[in-house]
Amino acid sequence: MLSYITTRSTLLVVLLSSFACTAIADEDTVQQSYDAAFIEMYKDVGNLDKTFNFAELAVQVGDLEGAIAALERMLIIDPNLPTVRMQLGVLYMQLESYAMAYAYLAEVRDHDQVPADVKQEAENLIGQIDAVTSAHKLTATVLAGARYQTNANSGPLTNQILLFGEESILADQYTEQSDSDFSVTGQFQYVYDFEAEPVVTFDAGLSVYANRQDDQNQLDTRLIELTAGPRFEFSPSVRNFQEIKPYLLVSDLVMDDNDMFRDLGGGFSVSSRQAWNLDARYVERDYDDSSQAGLEGPRTRLTFGNTFAVSDQISGSLAVTAFDENTEDNWAAYREYSISTTLQRIFESPIPDAIQPWTGSLTLGFSDKGYQAANPSIDPDKVRKDNTFRASISLTIPFWLNTALITTVGYTEVDSNLPNYANENWFTSVSTMIQF
Repeated sequence: MLSYITTRSTLLVVLLSSFACTAIADEDTVQQSYDAAFIEMYKDVGNLDKTFNFAELAVQVGDLEGAIAALERMLIIDPNLPTVRMQLGVLYMQLESYAMAYAYLAEVRDHDQVPADVKQEAENLIGQIDAVTSAHKLTATVLAGARYQTNANSGPLTNQILLFGEESILADQYTEQSDSDFSVTGQFQYVYDFEAEPVVTFDAGLSVYANRQDDQNQLDTRLIELTAGPRFEFSPSVRNFQEIKPYLLVSDLVMDDNDMFRDLGGGFSVSSRQAWNLDARYVERDYDDSSQAGLEGPRTRLTFGNTFAVSDQISGSLAVTAFDENTEDNWAAYREYSISTTLQRIFESPIPDAIQPWTGSLTLGFSDKGYQAANPSIDPDKVRKDNTFRASISLTIPFWLNTALITTVGYTEVDSNLPNYANENWFTSVSTMIQF
């Protein structure tokens, strides 16, 4: 029996195992074997073993079209090879030629002599094709984990603060307090494709965050944000930008089971094929508590970001943000300018037979915040000004294709001209991320 007739042939078996072999073998050796197999195949075109051997090597060197041509030639010689049809379906999926992939996988599913488990695998792959080609797409990312902070309440470093311009002593319970919490974050995205040219879709996104502190329960938070709007994707031949997305936005914040505020507004984002993006948003904030009416007003944010490649294993991103919080009470209004950069490095997993590599990240950020007027209850003669430095490192360890463990260690330092707001915080967290 030929070596290519196996009982199971799935996307993971055909492709991931081949890619794993490529990572282990020397690239020159694989290329030489590929070239030799090509010559051997054409010397004996009727030998299915030689043809299949070439197809395997073609996948390893990334020549998917060559592998497809070889496998289709096998079907001309012997049409009764359902496993080869399965492999062709998988390869066509990799090339995003979903109609061809569907045709081959349907033949496997409907073949009388194919085992039930292989038919089920073909059915599963057909389901993936239906999901990719459907006008309706729903994706989600859920992150759940625990965190420890040395200064969970962002309390001042000492209890010597200012009140009405005079030195005062703050009760110890309001200074720096360590605490741990458990949190869940969800990002849900729905896209409807109008199947027009140029591409037009309707995008709706729901972001949910909730945490529960062990001791500092006044910091228990629930935040919900909903965005919705059309997205227009232009041809890559457009020089200045490739995608524009206007949207409406509504959000709601609850802290310690008390309604805090709601935001209502909108914005737009523009991105280019050169990997830069621009996002602008404007919201009106409304507080539920009448005593906080002075904090109501418009908020405007403008963010420019860019991603870039440093090497084959290292990528980077840079983001610059300008934020304006305009409140009815001038002492609470401020403008903030920030810059942050992230470097990511992909490296081989130390775990044998791991399917995916690990990813390490380093993030550094700095922000400058200046208020419009002095707060008379703190110091009527000094306008608050804060500088904040942030740094964190994280490691992402995939469990499987859609599940990963994320560990993070970070540090934040706020340098303020008012001792009430100067603080620092070390934190560490462990989370599980699931994407579907």
